[in-house]
Amino acid sequence: MRAAGLKKFWGIRQKDSHGSVNGGKPRMAWLPSFPARISMMYRLLIAALACLLIAPVRAQQGPAAHFFVYQVNPGAQAKFEDGYRHHLGWHRSHHDPLVWYGWTVSDGKRDGYFIDASVGEPFAAFDHRVDVEQDGADFRASVTPYVTPQAQLAYQLLPELSYGTPLEKRQPSDAVQVTYFDLRPGMQSRFEHALQAARRVLASTPAAPPHTWYRLVSGGDTPRYMLMVARANWASYDGFRKDVADLLANDQNALRDFTDAVRSSSTESWKYHPDLSNLP
Repeated sequence: MRAAGLKKFWGIRQKDSHGSVNGGKPRMAWLPSFPARISMMYRLLIAALACLLIAPVRAQQGPAAHFFVYQVNPGAQAKFEDGYRHHLGWHRSHHDPLVWYGWTVSDGKRDGYFIDASVGEPFAAFDHRVDVEQDGADFRASVTPYVTPQAQLAYQLLPELSYGTPLEKRQPSDAVQVTYFDLRPGMQSRFEHALQAARRVLASTPAAPPHTWYRLVSGGDTPRYMLMVARANWASYDGFRKDVADLLANDQNALRDFTDAVRSSSTESWKYHPDLSNLP
């Protein structure tokens, strides 16, 4: 029985082109020798390692959000865009794992400004950027002649207060409604308590767009918060245009926390430019 079982296990009968089993004695299946199997495993391991090496490297996830603001010099828009695309090519050729988004401000006091940002990585990622000296040299040659730097801002993502984080997920919208909130000193706790209530309202509001909150860490007056609301186009305002105060209209305690905390606010719109962005 054991011999018959082994013969049945190892026997191979070939089928013809119609799927019928051919007659004749079963043949033993061919197995590679032990050294051949070791060699095959080695080749497969080398191939797997090669795939890992050529796969795009992504930065680790984290709460950092670095924003850089530039005023494009008069009459230099086309040269700036060409130079900035060239600089993004430098980042790609050096396999920079950091994401870079590019927008132009489309209204408000800073209409026409260019803003780029690297978001979604730990703050430590900026201590280990790819070839900082060459990066700076290429930027100065390709971009600096056409812009006037205005600000360099470091924010921290507040995921527990946010309703969606599209930039951190590498899903930028075509436009962004950006609002800045300057607070009275010592009011951060009450302000964030109000934002928690606003988030609960958003979660129960059909078709509410992503609302992402950031707290300023460095680069400007504090305490300051930034709210980014993803927008597809102007028509999106027909479907949703509530501000934070509107969201808190039915929660008087949270609304009081919000209004007592905010000293001033301002808003503007940004237009996203895929061709001036790099998402490795």
